[in-house]
Amino acid sequence: MTHADCYFVLSADDEILYVSEPLHRWMGRFVGHSLWVKLPRAELIFRPHFQEARRTGRELEFVAFYAGGTIEMRIVPSGELLTVYPNRLSELNVRTLATLTASLETIASELAAPAPARRGRPVPVSLQALP
Repeated sequence: MTHADCYFVLSADDEILYVSEPLHRWMGRFVGHSLWVKLPRAELIFRPHFQEARRTGRELEFVAFYAGGTIEMRIVPSGELLTVYPNRLSELNVRTLATLTASLETIASELAAPAPARRGRPVPVSLQALP
């Protein structure tokens, strides 16, 4: 499984239209529902980026702290639809003070890294492959 295998598709109203198989266990039950109803705390973090991708029509990538760790998001617009490729980078490890410190340092460096340093290989952007 690669980063490009994990994605979901949002409507113009941020309703989840499709979830790829690797994400289906976690997000499959959200299909047909608003992302913000299912993950209300995510709205303040992610919605501005989704709006920017729709407004500009350009692919957008960013890293944010959400749900106890860093997540890299690649957003690919196609008209009003968005294909979103989430990639969990790291999580807080609170087992010991040493692991907490190490995980916080990792997260801080991931959040501070310039965008080009985070970019991987290109993500396929065709929505024609959707079932």
